[in-house]
Amino acid sequence: MDIWPAVAILSSMTLGATNASLKERKKVVSSHDATILRKLNIQLSSDSFVAAQALEGVMAILLQILTFILVYYLTHGFRRHVRMRTSVLGTGSASGRILMASSATKDLFQLRQRNAKIAECVLKKIRQVSLCSSENAMPQFRICRQLSRGQFSGNNYKALHGPSHGIPIYQAEVLSNLRLVYQIDCALNDDGQEERQVVKIYGIYSHKQLDHIWPWLSKLLNGRGKEYRQRCTLREPAEPGSGVYRPATFLPRIEDFATEQSPIFVNENGSNEDLSWLVSSKYVKLVKGAFLNGLRAGREVELPFQLTFVIISSPSSLLNASKGRKNGKLYNARHPVMSLEGAEREKQPPWSLKCWVSSVLGSKFLGTKKPRQLFVTRFPVLAAKVEDFFTSLVESLALAGSTEDELRNLRSQIRSAERERPRMINPLNALNYRPGTPQKYSELSDHDFPLFITFDQAGLARMIAADIHVDDPTTYDRSDSILAKVLNDESSFITYEVFKTKYWPRLSGACRGPFARNFGAWLVFSEFMGVIKGSEKAFHSPNGILDRQTYVELSDRNYPVFAEDRHSLYSAFESYSKMKREQYGYDMADRTYAILKVLLRDSLKGQPVDYLYIDEVQDNLIIDTLLLRILCKNADGLFWAGDTAQTISAGSSFRFADLKAFIHRTEAAESIAIQKSCAKPEVFQLAINYRSHNGIVNCAQLVVKLITTFWPNSIDTLQPERAMLGGPKPIFFVGWQDETFPYEPFFSGLGGNRELGAEQCWHLFMKLSALMLNSDTLGILVRDNAVRETIRKRFGDVAVILTLQESKGLEFDDVFLYNFFEDSSATYSQWRVVLRMCSDQETTWSRDMSGIPHSVLCTELKNLYVGITRARKKLYLLDYSRNSEPLRELWSEKGLIDVAPPGTDICHYAEKSTPEQWAASGYKLFNAAQFQEAVRCFERANLPRQLQVARAYGLYEVAMSTVEAGKRQRALIDAAEALVQCADEAPGTEKTDFYGDAARCYALADNTNDAARFYIEADDFTGAAEQYRKADRFDDIVDILDRHPEKITTTCRNKLRYVCVVHYYRIRSRPPVPLFSSTENELRYLEGQELHWARIYLLELHRRFLEAAEVHLSLGQLCGAIESLFKDKQNPAALQRAVDLALDSLWQQCSFDKPVPAILQKKGSDAWNVLNCMRSISLERLNASDRTQMRLFLTVQESPFSEEVYQLGSEFSDRGEEALALMAFNVLSSQLPTLRSVRASEFDTFLRHFERYVRLLVSVVSDEITFRATDPQVKKVFGIVPLPNYQYSVTPGTFLHRGSKENRYLSVDIKDLLKAQLHAHLRKKVLEVNEASCISQAFSTQCPYSILHGGHCHSRHCNQQHERRTSLDVTSYNMKVNVHLQQIRILDLAFSAVGTHADRRTSMLSGLRRLYAVIYRPIYIEGSVANLDWNSLRNAAGCISVVRKWIQKAIEYLEPTDQLMGRTDYLMSIIRITCLHKALGGELPFQSYVSRERCRVSYGEQVLTGDDNVSADVVASLTELDSARGVRALRFLLENGVRMDLSVIRNFAEEICGTFVSSLNPSGDPSPLHGLLIPRRWIMNANESDVSRDIIQRFLFCVGLLMKILRSGKAHLKFDLPQNKESFVDAALAQMCRMLCILGYNVRDLGLSKMIADILLLPPLEVSNARNPSPQILGQLARQRQEYLETILALDKGFAIKDLVQLVHDDRRHYTRPLSWYIPRIVFETDADITRRSKRAMAF
Repeated sequence: MDIWPAVAILSSMTLGATNASLKERKKVVSSHDATILRKLNIQLSSDSFVAAQALEGVMAILLQILTFILVYYLTHGFRRHVRMRTSVLGTGSASGRILMASSATKDLFQLRQRNAKIAECVLKKIRQVSLCSSENAMPQFRICRQLSRGQFSGNNYKALHGPSHGIPIYQAEVLSNLRLVYQIDCALNDDGQEERQVVKIYGIYSHKQLDHIWPWLSKLLNGRGKEYRQRCTLREPAEPGSGVYRPATFLPRIEDFATEQSPIFVNENGSNEDLSWLVSSKYVKLVKGAFLNGLRAGREVELPFQLTFVIISSPSSLLNASKGRKNGKLYNARHPVMSLEGAEREKQPPWSLKCWVSSVLGSKFLGTKKPRQLFVTRFPVLAAKVEDFFTSLVESLALAGSTEDELRNLRSQIRSAERERPRMINPLNALNYRPGTPQKYSELSDHDFPLFITFDQAGLARMIAADIHVDDPTTYDRSDSILAKVLNDESSFITYEVFKTKYWPRLSGACRGPFARNFGAWLVFSEFMGVIKGSEKAFHSPNGILDRQTYVELSDRNYPVFAEDRHSLYSAFESYSKMKREQYGYDMADRTYAILKVLLRDSLKGQPVDYLYIDEVQDNLIIDTLLLRILCKNADGLFWAGDTAQTISAGSSFRFADLKAFIHRTEAAESIAIQKSCAKPEVFQLAINYRSHNGIVNCAQLVVKLITTFWPNSIDTLQPERAMLGGPKPIFFVGWQDETFPYEPFFSGLGGNRELGAEQCWHLFMKLSALMLNSDTLGILVRDNAVRETIRKRFGDVAVILTLQESKGLEFDDVFLYNFFEDSSATYSQWRVVLRMCSDQETTWSRDMSGIPHSVLCTELKNLYVGITRARKKLYLLDYSRNSEPLRELWSEKGLIDVAPPGTDICHYAEKSTPEQWAASGYKLFNAAQFQEAVRCFERANLPRQLQVARAYGLYEVAMSTVEAGKRQRALIDAAEALVQCADEAPGTEKTDFYGDAARCYALADNTNDAARFYIEADDFTGAAEQYRKADRFDDIVDILDRHPEKITTTCRNKLRYVCVVHYYRIRSRPPVPLFSSTENELRYLEGQELHWARIYLLELHRRFLEAAEVHLSLGQLCGAIESLFKDKQNPAALQRAVDLALDSLWQQCSFDKPVPAILQKKGSDAWNVLNCMRSISLERLNASDRTQMRLFLTVQESPFSEEVYQLGSEFSDRGEEALALMAFNVLSSQLPTLRSVRASEFDTFLRHFERYVRLLVSVVSDEITFRATDPQVKKVFGIVPLPNYQYSVTPGTFLHRGSKENRYLSVDIKDLLKAQLHAHLRKKVLEVNEASCISQAFSTQCPYSILHGGHCHSRHCNQQHERRTSLDVTSYNMKVNVHLQQIRILDLAFSAVGTHADRRTSMLSGLRRLYAVIYRPIYIEGSVANLDWNSLRNAAGCISVVRKWIQKAIEYLEPTDQLMGRTDYLMSIIRITCLHKALGGELPFQSYVSRERCRVSYGEQVLTGDDNVSADVVASLTELDSARGVRALRFLLENGVRMDLSVIRNFAEEICGTFVSSLNPSGDPSPLHGLLIPRRWIMNANESDVSRDIIQRFLFCVGLLMKILRSGKAHLKFDLPQNKESFVDAALAQMCRMLCILGYNVRDLGLSKMIADILLLPPLEVSNARNPSPQILGQLARQRQEYLETILALDKGFAIKDLVQLVHDDRRHYTRPLSWYIPRIVFETDADITRRSKRAMAF
């Protein structure tokens, strides 16, 4: 409804006219303007006077919109402490000058109902109103202002009590026995800039009522101060001598009015009368329009009222901190005046008049968009009351312009409504209070605002969850799972009651120690929700939960409750979490975190609000406030109201200081996309209590002081609270000793017809619980149901009894706190802490109060504070326990309580209530969801139907709190049946409400059939369809969609049709009633809903396979497209299309140098799926080219490194399809990472394949083969895409793509790019293979540790070979040599095309070094050069040729350096290369190379004979078998070498030793070789000339020196040892000992034998005459030789390679006994026979 055009029309009719000329002035009203006015129920003639009256009424109602929130809070007793700056919107001349008490307006309405004429007389006296008839017989009011204009006369200005008594109170005579009592008061103007005199009317009284209360009131008002008294008594004449006075105006003043005067007035007869209403009542501004029409229609209307307040102004968001819910917690913004002319000024702050007017009336006049405003609370009833009040203000707008007929009809409706009982709807369902509210937040429109809603209970959180929940059964997400439960499974929600009933018994039973003794369910649940899961730190933790370490390390000051036992608490939390998972439950923190997780990821659906008001914010978790903050886009449009002294709700655990800091950090966080506030949120507090008097307030304030003194971080520190009036002190009853049921004598008066009155309440504190009250009712409040049952069993049904949790939302005049201290969790010693507040100890305490026991006391004091502040008038404390003594003593010390003696009878306090009072209480309790107590009230009120409804919902409540599944289901069905009975007997629309609730009960009980039936009875076809869906009754859903589409929302209808379509397509069936008019429509729907699988099914059903394939392709479902095409068996084009799609996809994914085997073998990948599809057809149906390519991919998938792939590559190459061959060989080369632990034979196969690959790459790089961009195979293999204008691009991610922005090439560019990339690729591949060979076991020698320890190795990452001893045979030896030779050949081939000089040199030296190590094994059991078999090597001639070339190159550029290390390395290389040359043969002038000046290595100062060149001596000893020079070089190396290769030194020593063979003559036979036992390799070194004994002695000296070094443990200082150095040294020692044993066995010289024994550390031979040894010496020598033989045989036993041979001359004159069965004998006649029979083949 747009009011502003009507305002403009009415203003134009009165513009420029005076009051006197209005009646005479006429103006024509156009038909268009008349239509606008009729929309507002304003019926006008052209009379400007009538227009002025209507305009005055409309403007007065607009003013009410500003004050609606203020009015609401004030009508519920909240404290007024706000800043009010309104706009004066054209009120009449009397508006705002007369204030009426709420009781006066009520009296006037009641008087109007009893006697309309007397009521009109009262109005006449107020504003001299007379009733007359106009020309059209339409009754109208004509106004002659008297009181309102200051025209005081004798009969209307008579003082009841003069200034001597205080502030004068006046009476105005209405009739002879009827008086109007009023006062000249002072009040602020609407703009807040000045104070002016007003007439304040207190009420309408008979003459007898004027003598007892007004002196008291006059005296009370006099306490407001001298300045106030002067302003009230001042009179300013309007004109001299006229008797007319104008209102005086003054500057505003800040008043702090409080008094200790009691509001209890004692009459002469001794009776008491409470007159506090005279001070605390609201006073409305009397305006015409709505008030007069409402009075005539018999309908009460809300009017603007006057406030006493302190001004608070802030342009930013506000946090309102107040103590107790007795204060007005409202903020109105800063804009000073907004008149009609100034309405289009700057943007208004939060909660300004402009915001609220535009929220309701639109924004055409204001020129701004209608703001979205949101009021959030935790209780549905409270939200409903606020909305109802706001709605009444809006409806008053239409009432102001109502005609007489409309008023008559309205009066008839009101009378009819009065005869009807209030409608009873389920208070547990927030949606019932606002029917028509969308289920989703995103569906809210501007029409739905301002919105009043709860956070829980089907409120705001559920609306947001409905938006962000994704119903996808194919995936699981924990957050989405919780959101699904929020929407569909309220039974899994863990409230505190559920936790206490279902979880706490198991948790407390599992807990021991102080944890179980000191804390109850409430504290534990609060810690779980408020700290571990709902705090700011928890929100930033993984999964929204603090881990144990973080929780334990929290600040003890900020989180004191479990500070000393956090490990136990966290263990309990882990148990709770486990139980919750098992029960599939979720709690409030889970719900909010799940919503936040989605919102922070996907943002809010729907428009955020402009202004947000949160009531009782302390009852929310910190993460709840973050969710609310995200909803408001205006950083300065937030209002947070609450009281941290009342943080006793389960889960509540924060202060306003924490909230303020959290909001500031949240807005500053970059990860949260919300508007940042330019100013920090401002916190202000309300310190005046309007609910209670000082007697109660002072008592509660001491409790707050205890909390803030001992636990300053537990609540916000606020200024002390005070009340407007004094009052009686609380009474503490003591002295009763009956512990069976305490205070039984006190209760003895209850029973029979005696009961507590309607304004009395008992608090029985038996268990710890939360408490928040705010209403007018009666009863006893207990901490749990067990205490309630105890009281009823003992005394009967004598009062309304509520648990503390049930009492939320209620308050009472009289409050009885019963045994609060007796069952307190705190002990007597802990309660004694409060005595430290006594005057003599007030500043002496120093003990830390953050420990567990004292934290419990802090919580107990908060509960006590809440209990005390529930009382409005009187407070009684009843407690017999010792625990109560400390606080009672403290209260008494401070003079805050009166202690009553024992023997008091409760009858003194009991009152009798009327049936109407019981009925009113019943309705209030029912709306507060206290069904059991509502039943009692309706029984007392004799209301059977209401009783039946309350019982039905009581059954529902019991069912929802039942834990055991079977009992819960039965209870839900009982509740449903009771609700059905209520529905059967209910009138009108109430039936549908009851049927709907019954259906919900059946639904929760999983009775889907009955649930659906009663949803239909409730006209809720959406709910019925959901039940049908749950029961899989899709035919019934289709029936509902067909017959009742208009009764289902479009969103739900679309959803239901969607699930039906999915269902029928899933089962491959059709619905009973067609859901679509044609196939094409169905296809369009399926496409629009993205049900592509159903769309494909429908196309294939109609044999439209090509179209189905295209749908598959549009979805990226290549395999689906191929399968659809395969189904079209009659169309060859379909088959070819499928093959083309398959090959294109495979080449795109498997282009050159990609991990093709991994791609093809990855199950579920596109390539894997494509190949699976292709297996369903015969490859013979394909053309030759496609078939060959498909074979390649299939083979690679099945066996990527098989010989078949190599054969395919060879076939490709032979046919000239080099690109495909390259692809196949590259696949084989990708086997490289798997070759680390393979055998040498397997690596040899790889090298054979790899060599073919390298040769092909070399051919391409060297331009022997040319790859062109136009070649189709080249394009496929390398991902080359043709472009217009003969250009090409390279597919990103492929081999040729370089990541450049300009991806366009010419054909020649592609050719160059291919060559360059393949050049680099060849070098990279060869180096990779070379690196792989370095770590592959196929190239490594046997691990020495493994040899010495029976095949076991201590290193987990050893790269050496670990073969069994029996596997180390000649074949294994030669295969090792073979792979090294093949590797050298490949390197030589590759580096001939791509290698640099550095690459070649490094590779040569490394390759030759490794080849030497594998031919000359460091351990003799692996074989030796004597086992080398050229015939077993693949392409031996080619390999030997390459190695000889490398040896020549190496010897050419090898040079020593000046450093010792360099010379040593050089000599090591010379030994290796010379040995290789010796083994492989060839003709190279080694001596000439090493004799070059730059290659000489001098012996230095050592005295030498011959050439001073160590390297020349080395070469001579190896090539010329010059033993002397070899021994000299060996000694030099042992004495001067550093970081030497021990294997090289050991082998060099054995090479020298082999030259001694011909000089040993062990048998003394003419043939010197007869009888020798030697290794095969020594035969190769047999020197034809004898070696002198001196040379052998010098050799033995060198060996002794070497053995000494190896035995010293310092071998690492001399030699460069490998990782397993100890085992390597041990193996070298074993081999040297074997060599000495062999030498010792063969030598006959006693001196040499003695030296050998000394080196081997054997007992020496005592040789006195070496030339003629005694028989004893000869015998000793024989025994020693036998020991040598046994040692030799033991060292060689068990190995596959037979290294030893025995030489026997073919001379039958001497029999030679075989030494061992496994030592072969070589019988010779000549020395040449030995070489021939040793089977040693010569190199090529």
